[in-house]
Amino acid sequence: MSSTNPISQAIAPAARFATLACGWVVLGYAIALSLEVLGRKLFNTSFKGIDELGGFVLAISAAIGASYAMAQRSHTRVDVFLVRFPRTVQRILNTLGMATFAFFATFAAWRGINVLMEPRESKSSAPNLELPLWIPQSAWVLGLVLLAIISLAYAGHALYLLVGQRPELNAWYGPTSAQEELEAELAELKARGTVSSAGMQGSTHG
Repeated sequence: MSSTNPISQAIAPAARFATLACGWVVLGYAIALSLEVLGRKLFNTSFKGIDELGGFVLAISAAIGASYAMAQRSHTRVDVFLVRFPRTVQRILNTLGMATFAFFATFAAWRGINVLMEPRESKSSAPNLELPLWIPQSAWVLGLVLLAIISLAYAGHALYLLVGQRPELNAWYGPTSAQEELEAELAELKARGTVSSAGMQGSTHG
């Protein structure tokens, strides 16, 4: 039995890239906001549309961040009752949970696409930035679509594992246990130590 979810392996690069890109956007907004605050305090000037820009960044980062959290199984889940059920029941409930999440994620993506396609919205612009709304809305919808794709892939895979009575289902689609979190932290620390040691050896030979 493989210890790694193949769906997670396939999805991880795209989710990581989108999240890193979103992180740079958030960093850029933080710098712009800091400059705006300094300009307002020191020179009595204000960056036009900084509030609108913040709303766009928040919506986009929330959608893309949710996609990455889904790919990493980082969404908050309460398992106080789940762990008390037999493993067979846990498999059913975990599959149902993935399917429910996929349904709402798909609905959100569908509604986002409808908003983006409305003629009124396509001609609207942000009042202060004078930026066509379809530009930030496209990035927001892209995040929602990515979330829907990931959740649908997970739900379909979970259903496949459930029908096949595969034991990996609970490990791959159930809540992350404290032991798994500890093992992940230890693996990350070990990886960092390996990189540091390799770097030190390289510098010594140089």
